[in-house]
Amino acid sequence: MSIVATFSLAGCKTTASTTTAAAETTAAAETTKAAETTTTATTTTSTAKEYQIGYITRLAVPWWVICDEGFKAAASKYNFKPVIYDPPKLTVEDQVRVLQTWTSSKLDGIFVAPNDPAAPIDAINAAIDAGIPVLCGYGVDSPDSKRLLFIGYDPYNLGVAMAKGLLALLKNAGKNPPGKVTYHTGGMASTEDTASWDGFRKTIEAAGYTAVEPLLDGGDAAKAISQASQAISIYPDLVGMLGYYDYTGPALGKAVTDAGKIGKIVVQADGFIGEMIPYMESGAIGATIDLVQYDGSYKAGEILYKLAQGGKENWDKVLKEYQPDYPNNKKIMMNVGWLTYKKLDVQPWPEISWIKTLDEYKNDYPEVWKIVGGK
Repeated sequence: MSIVATFSLAGCKTTASTTTAAAETTAAAETTKAAETTTTATTTTSTAKEYQIGYITRLAVPWWVICDEGFKAAASKYNFKPVIYDPPKLTVEDQVRVLQTWTSSKLDGIFVAPNDPAAPIDAINAAIDAGIPVLCGYGVDSPDSKRLLFIGYDPYNLGVAMAKGLLALLKNAGKNPPGKVTYHTGGMASTEDTASWDGFRKTIEAAGYTAVEPLLDGGDAAKAISQASQAISIYPDLVGMLGYYDYTGPALGKAVTDAGKIGKIVVQADGFIGEMIPYMESGAIGATIDLVQYDGSYKAGEILYKLAQGGKENWDKVLKEYQPDYPNNKKIMMNVGWLTYKKLDVQPWPEISWIKTLDEYKNDYPEVWKIVGGK
């Protein structure tokens, strides 16, 4: 069962923190059910085994719900049972605990998005050694583990893409350096977090702006709003803001709106969720990077199903179908894009594959549009 967490931003729903009890209950129920069902599967004489494939995301927030839905779409297509855990907090303890439980329960495959690259290494390796294929993503990795494959995007290039998007918005707004730019995110523990910030900072500073050190909210949407409001008050020369985690985009949009700074402070978001739409329509959010997490999570489910079907002796053969250079290259990179409310006179830069308006996105990605609740 997925945990759908939305939060209070200008008339949106509840905060992500309210999902803690539900997430813990869901994890216990899912892992218990996984163990019971797996035991049944190993004792039945039926040749039509129902595979159980797990997905451990980073946090119970709307962006990861889209990942959940892509994974469940693959489950529907390939007829496997999806077992999904969305952690209530941005920590590694829950992720490792659930991964260990699923390994003991003998799930048929696991897709995990590590909040820390080192913490789950032993648990991932134990699963692989037990014959359970493990992939990392979407977007975050544990490269020093025995994980078979990473699915996502290059985090450094993502940081560059976000910076170039913000610079394009600043230019469109008639702004030029100098000036300060703030970077709002949940945490800096994963390799993705640090690499994205590095790419963003270097690109922003090369353009003549000052990148303020990241403001960390620990996955708390309310704190993200508060920090954004404080930044607007503290920095009179603030010209741009970057919201890295999905909920930070709407948080920045709300803070800019409340301060009466629409058009004066430019906001670039990362990851598309429904809560961004009203702020994009009002101009409080200028654009967001779409990370195609629905497609990436679908692909992970598909690959894990085929790995489970083929058995450990055929893992390399299956993986070569998706990454011909495997095992020399154990990554699959997805094509990310830039999403705006209205069409801007901007050409795609090398780090993105496309630029679309909301209307164009709605037509091209109807499944995702339905999930985010767009009209």
